[in-house]
Amino acid sequence: MTCPQGLPALERLVARELAQTAFPTAPWVAPLVAPDGAEALDCAIIGGGQYGLALAGLLKRECVTRIAVFDAARAGMEGPWMSFARMTMLRTPKDLAGPECGLPSLTFRAWWEAQHGQASWEAMYRIPRTAWATYLTWFRRVLDLPVRNGWRLREMQPTADGTMIGLLFETPDGPLLRHARSVVMATGTGGAGGHAIPAPIARALPPGRVLHANDILDLGAFAGERVGVLGAGATAFDVAIAALQAGATRAEVCVRRPELPRDNPRRWMESAGHLAHYVDLPDAAKWAYATRLRQIGQPPPQPTFDAAMAEPGFRLRTGMPWDQVRWTGGEIIVEGNGKRLVFDRLVIATGFTADMAMRSEYAALLPHAALWRDRFTPPAEQADARLGRQPYLDRFGGFTERLPGAAPWLGRIFTITNNASLSLGPVAASISAMKYVAPRLVEGVKRRLFLDQQESDWAWFLGGDHAELAPFNLPPSTLPETVAA
Repeated sequence: MTCPQGLPALERLVARELAQTAFPTAPWVAPLVAPDGAEALDCAIIGGGQYGLALAGLLKRECVTRIAVFDAARAGMEGPWMSFARMTMLRTPKDLAGPECGLPSLTFRAWWEAQHGQASWEAMYRIPRTAWATYLTWFRRVLDLPVRNGWRLREMQPTADGTMIGLLFETPDGPLLRHARSVVMATGTGGAGGHAIPAPIARALPPGRVLHANDILDLGAFAGERVGVLGAGATAFDVAIAALQAGATRAEVCVRRPELPRDNPRRWMESAGHLAHYVDLPDAAKWAYATRLRQIGQPPPQPTFDAAMAEPGFRLRTGMPWDQVRWTGGEIIVEGNGKRLVFDRLVIATGFTADMAMRSEYAALLPHAALWRDRFTPPAEQADARLGRQPYLDRFGGFTERLPGAAPWLGRIFTITNNASLSLGPVAASISAMKYVAPRLVEGVKRRLFLDQQESDWAWFLGGDHAELAPFNLPPSTLPETVAA
């Protein structure tokens, strides 16, 4: 078993591997001046979580250097890991290939073993959530990635000539405008739309009596309470566990289905075939996969289910829709399917809604971007309005035009939020697919930048200085002899 070598030794190895795999190193993206006179970014990445960092690292390795990563959260709070995520460990297998994208020394495993040794790695079941967050912070530092925290994107607008995208940010210094030749939306599940408490429930209860699982919760408020959780997935079980460990007397997960989902074919789809080539499937096959996955649902992981069932105050209520919710003045009455439950507080754990219309940053895109309902008509038995609202992306994750030629600037904007799941794959935005999806997005950005400058590249090819051999004078003895006729 190897002994821990420490992070300084690992960081030296990272630098060595980066140098060994650096070719080609020649700068190739020509700078461009924005309308405000500043130098435009080659790529702006919106979101500093795991995907944003992976994309920034890959772009730097591909010599796309005028980049910036913007995240609304403060440093260390990017993504869900230290905010609303409550699982003790990641849901994916520990040996996943993540943001390192082919560089062994940048893997979570290398980072962990450098500090704790190989035996500790082998004893680990799955990666602890907080350790993953700490690893991402290290990844950002060791690659010196340009992340700007506290910058929230509010609006995107193309420039008059369509060669750049203007990005209006809300920052600690007030509104600021930046321009970029390409943009990648890597704002995670929430960036695909949003989440909301169902209006009838919100209207029925006093403020604070119903919460959403994807908000940052004051767990201490659950002490001594009876908590009802609506949802069938891992998040619902995580909230129930957290509430009970915070002192709740009872936590009941209510599932509308008659049985808790058991199957999860997404794990089967995490193969080199599906992860790399789902994007190549015909539209009908993609739609069929997506609708089937919606029909069967997704269960919590076995360790999460077992942990919940081991809590004395936990209850699982299947076949329990919340048809009616009312406040008596001292407690909450929930009724559904002929059953009646009493709680002190409710938590909605039904996930996010994928709908770009909920996000102001997509307002300029929506009139022009093709959605799936514009490109594909499913069989009647597979009709799903939610899927129809997803953007119809190209194989690089780029937005496409609803009317060809009407908004060519859309090809400068890419996404790897949950809105990409139908076009790129049901696990496209997860760590599992990063090995295949992140390089494809980077190729899309590079392709756009390369095609932008094809005319200037051709002019330099014809008229530039390409001398490889230094000027010289041959001595007479080396000249070829003249052959007599």
